[in-house]
Amino acid sequence: MMNFLSFVFSTSFDWCEQAHQKRWLERGVVRLAAWGFVIHLVLIALASSFQTLQTGILAGLDRNFLHALYTPFSFILFYEVLLLVIALPRSQTSSMGKQYEIVSLIVIRRVFKDIGEFRSPVGWLTQKDDSFMVIADMFAAVFMFLLVTGFRHIRQSVVHARSHEQLHQFLAIKKSVAGFLCIILVILAGWNFGQWLIRIVAAPFGYPEEGVDLDVYFFPTFFEFMIFADVLLLILSIPFYERYEYVFRNAGFVISTILLRLSLSTPKPYDLIIGVVAMIYGLCVLGVFSYFTRINQADDAGELETG
Repeated sequence: MMNFLSFVFSTSFDWCEQAHQKRWLERGVVRLAAWGFVIHLVLIALASSFQTLQTGILAGLDRNFLHALYTPFSFILFYEVLLLVIALPRSQTSSMGKQYEIVSLIVIRRVFKDIGEFRSPVGWLTQKDDSFMVIADMFAAVFMFLLVTGFRHIRQSVVHARSHEQLHQFLAIKKSVAGFLCIILVILAGWNFGQWLIRIVAAPFGYPEEGVDLDVYFFPTFFEFMIFADVLLLILSIPFYERYEYVFRNAGFVISTILLRLSLSTPKPYDLIIGVVAMIYGLCVLGVFSYFTRINQADDAGELETG
C-alpha cells in the first residue's frame, strides 16, 4: 500500500515538474489572472451602475475599482505556492526561500485589498488606523523583499558537501512528499474556490456571513502541511546527511516555517513582526550554515595536505 501511494505521489510530482506542464500552468495562470481582473472590474462597474444588482447577485461586492487588483494576485500566489512544492525535492534551501517569497507576496497583495476598502481618497484621512495598517504592510513587504534578496545571496556562497552514494533514494522520498503536497494544494484550492462561489450565490439571502476571509483557511492550512512535511524530511534525511550542519540547518528551517504559519493567523500588525522574525531567523541560520561549510572545506583541505 505504501509503495502504491509513493508511486502515485511521485508520479503527480513528475507530472507537475515537466517543463511543458510548467509552461502550460504558467500560461493558464496568466490567462486566469488577466480574465479574473477584467471580470472583477466589469462586475464592480455593473454593481456601481445598477442599484438593483447591489441587492441581488452582486450583493456584498466591494464597489471600489482598486479592489479588483486583489483578484490577479490571488492566481499568481497560487502559482507561487505550486512552485514552492516543485522546489521542495531540489533543495531545502530553495524551498525555504520560496516560502519567504510567498509570505511577502501575501503581504503585498493585502496592500491592494486594503486600499480597495477605502471608498474615496478622503478615506485615507478619516480612517487613520486602516491607513496605518496599509503603510505598515507596504514597508514590511519591502523589508521582506530585502530579506529574500539576502537569503538568495547567502545561498550562493554555500559549499555543498559530497553527495551521499544513496542520495537518489532520498530524492525519491522528497518527490513523493512533494507529490502529496501537490494533491493537497489542489484540494485546498478547490475547497477555497467552492466556498467563495457559495458565498457569491448565497449573499443575497444573507448567508454565509460577510467578512469571512477564506485566505485565513487556505494559507495557514497549507503551511501546516509544509511544517509536517519539513519535519518528516528532516527525520528521513539523517541517514543521508549525517553532517551536523545539515541537521541544524534543516531544524532551523522548520522553526522558521512554524513562525511563518503563526504569522498567517496572527492579527495585524503583529503578523508582520512574526513574519519578519521568521525570515531573519532563517537568514541567520543560512548565514551560519554557509560559514560553517566554508570552514569545513578548509579543514578537509588541511587534513589532506597533512595526511
